[in-house]
Amino acid sequence: MELTVTLFGALRHHLPPGSAFNKCQVSLAAGASLGDLLAALPLPADTAYMVLLNDEKVQAENFSAIKVTTEDSIVLLPPIKGG
Repeated sequence: MELTVTLFGALRHHLPPGSAFNKCQVSLAAGASLGDLLAALPLPADTAYMVLLNDEKVQAENFSAIKVTTEDSIVLLPPIKGG
């Protein structure tokens, strides 16, 4: 299955070649988890980010338990700091 992932901020610098401005396509087997999807992205292991799945924040401990489908909206955001 083909999934579209949107990366914002500095995370865009890690998009695979051939990606659009801030979106990439990831091919995974049917029944793949959110963890499988994130592992398929070329993000350095020490990169911090927040994951939104269908506009809902997902905790890292749940990545492997959540199955993704082609209809899902998947967004990665860098950490947000304010003052």
